Amino acid sequence: MKKLLLLSLTLFAFISLAKAQISAGVNLQSSETFVTIGTDPSKQIFGEGRIGTGGDIGVELMGAYNIVRKDDVNFYLGLGLGLDDDRHRHDHGDDIYITIPFGLLVTPFNSKNLGLVLEAAPVLATDHGDYFRAGFGFKYTFR
Repeated sequence: MKKLLLLSLTLFAFISLAKAQISAGVNLQSSETFVTIGTDPSKQIFGEGRIGTGGDIGVELMGAYNIVRKDDVNFYLGLGLGLDDDRHRHDHGDDIYITIPFGLLVTPFNSKNLGLVLEAAPVLATDHGDYFRAGFGFKYTFR
């Protein structure tokens, strides 16, 4: 739990020091649902903090690079570090993992603040095996 607290504090420090617009969203992944807060996803390089909800309590930090940047679609590749504290396991251990997310941010509306996120990622976990997750979400950028 101490690792989870430390990673959460790092996330909030990252957000408070960011000198860019802030984005917020929800990602419905096959593994869990994430609430996200990050920097402007239309920049070449952006970052995001994710808080997992549901059966697992987790925190993930992700940095990404927009390989393709267009007016209505961005394709990105990233690297993330996460900590998953599963309340239902009896070992009371934290699972540290690395993820390599890649995805699309599509902004089809007149206002480019609201977008649809399609993302997939292999997840390399320390304790409970590797897996692949995928899903979609919504992201709003405050400009």
